[in-house]
Amino acid sequence: MPIVTIDGHPISVEPNTLIIQAADRAGIEIPRFCYHPDLRPEGNCRMCLVHIKGFANLSPACTTPVTDDMVVNTAHQHDQVRQATKGVLEFLLINHPLDCPICDQAGECSLQDFYLHPDYGLHPSDVDPKEKVRKRKALDLGPIYLDSERCVMCSRCVRFSNEVSGTGELQFIHRGNHVEIEAFADRALHDPYAGNLADVCPVGALTSRDFRFKRRVWFHHHANSICAGCSTGCNVRIDYAANAIDRVVPRRNPSVNKSWMCDEGRLSYHNLQDLPRLESPLQRTETGLQPVSWEEAMLFAQDGMQGFSGKVSAVVASAMATNETLWVLKQCAYSLPKPTEIDFRLQNINPDIGAREDHLLRRLDKAPNSRGAMLLDVGAGRGIEAMARSAEDGKVGAVVILHYPPLVGIDDNARTAAFQRLIRGAAFSVVLTNTISDWWNGADVIFPVASWSEEEGTFTNFAGITQLTEAALTPPGEARPAWRALRDLLPVGSLGSRFATVEQIFDRGVAAISAFEGLHYATLASREATVYPPEGRKSYGQEGFAGR
Repeated sequence: MPIVTIDGHPISVEPNTLIIQAADRAGIEIPRFCYHPDLRPEGNCRMCLVHIKGFANLSPACTTPVTDDMVVNTAHQHDQVRQATKGVLEFLLINHPLDCPICDQAGECSLQDFYLHPDYGLHPSDVDPKEKVRKRKALDLGPIYLDSERCVMCSRCVRFSNEVSGTGELQFIHRGNHVEIEAFADRALHDPYAGNLADVCPVGALTSRDFRFKRRVWFHHHANSICAGCSTGCNVRIDYAANAIDRVVPRRNPSVNKSWMCDEGRLSYHNLQDLPRLESPLQRTETGLQPVSWEEAMLFAQDGMQGFSGKVSAVVASAMATNETLWVLKQCAYSLPKPTEIDFRLQNINPDIGAREDHLLRRLDKAPNSRGAMLLDVGAGRGIEAMARSAEDGKVGAVVILHYPPLVGIDDNARTAAFQRLIRGAAFSVVLTNTISDWWNGADVIFPVASWSEEEGTFTNFAGITQLTEAALTPPGEARPAWRALRDLLPVGSLGSRFATVEQIFDRGVAAISAFEGLHYATLASREATVYPPEGRKSYGQEGFAGR
């Protein structure tokens, strides 16, 4: 493989690797605006100029592939490169507005970071603000706002629109220092991936309507997660504060979603936060369902689920649940009076979990863990509809239902109707859910459980890739993670009741299944999926490097 030396550091890379990619791997900072790892290199911002030994002129690192024995110097080591980078930055700032105090990109802006860099920033401006070129500001394009004055013409948004989403809704107009981005006839964007335009913009020219003026980014806490909007399993980061989600942005994972996510998944957290949440256990009494303590509800449920000899036990799983929750639910099914049926499917038909909804990321299956449920064999029964018919015939003793409403789309009325029939026909019913609904009013015990973003665990996407999701928020009221509630339902001393953490359940339970063999929770947690700049980059001096 070629060996390139950058700022005195020899780096071995694959053939045709770009200089900027080689530098990124070695942790050597090369500033950039137009370069993005999942877009075609353009080389139009000229911020990434480097000196190559033997070349007469400086070369853009984002379009120049390495060759064996190539010697490269960046702005850290070469005066000519440093002056060129400083000149490009000064040129970009000549007409840039003084918007930093009110710009939503503050704290995540590459232009801010590069200007504050000691090697090529901190220069004074010789341009009178009155002489700056004025362009359109706060132009409403539907899911995105455009501020043309802030644009540095990096063309990332144009390339995304042309190369990735394929809508071609953005273009450059005019010439010279009057050039700007324009949507056709200033119409609202109809791209279902338009939120990515705000992600790829390195400055505050394109901002998200959903996040605009919500909160300064330095007040956020972050949690790495997996989008629960469909079976693709896009890697995302949850930004939250005051126990509420402010936004969801994609993390780069080349094998799953690259750097993108759809707007349905990006905005699905609103569906979660708008739903009425169940906050305490409920137990049926002579006067109806009444709030009780977890301990009281648990004892009532454990007693009520036993003693139905000659009848079938029914367990309803959910493809919205984590692998760990499904595994414990399966142990719960083993503890019920036999025979026991367990399924997450409405009918006895395996879902087409890989069916595409579009050419990019969206899948028709709106559950994040259908593949995991199938691999864990919680879809081995006759389907929920068949269970409901058995209950109506008086053949079902105990029933346990785990249900989460989908984050994308609406709840399946046929499914909830089957739940109602199961509850009415069964001798004793236990429900674990996160929302207040009408369908469970006839149940004997209802336990409040945590939702997506409130518990950690793993999902397995349509392609069989198992990925870790972290907990961001604290569940409301007395709600608990479903795996913990199910574990406490198990008889003392049973296999599932011994586990105290999600990691233990995965490593000693889920990973014992052949489909998950060789996987370890710690390994899943260490897999890199990063948020590409400008989202989430630390300031210089803390990270010292803008390339990740």
